[in-house]
Amino acid sequence: MTLRDRYLQFRKRQMKYLNYILSQNPIQPENFISDKRGLKELTIIVVLPASVVGLVFLAVLIPGAAGMDLYRFGKLIALRREKRAKLRKYATAVIISLGHEPTKDKINLLIAT
Repeated sequence: MTLRDRYLQFRKRQMKYLNYILSQNPIQPENFISDKRGLKELTIIVVLPASVVGLVFLAVLIPGAAGMDLYRFGKLIALRREKRAKLRKYATAVIISLGHEPTKDKINLLIAT
């Protein structure tokens, strides 16, 4: 798996809700249209106003889904920073317990291994 594939997979997980709305096609209009001759035209006439309302509804849903994804992404970043800070704090405590002065190089060396 290349780095680009991993990045795309990561982005796909981040944009969970927006990705579903845009790529999974949650609404399939061909299921609403009847195959009978007289009902087909009538169904199309009835479905047109509903489709306009649906388009307006989707126009509201897409920014909402993007907002939820943005919130999830911000939360993910915060959790990663918190995890990294806890790891640095632990490494500092280990270095101090060994009787050494904690420096950036020593902390980074302990974290890297």
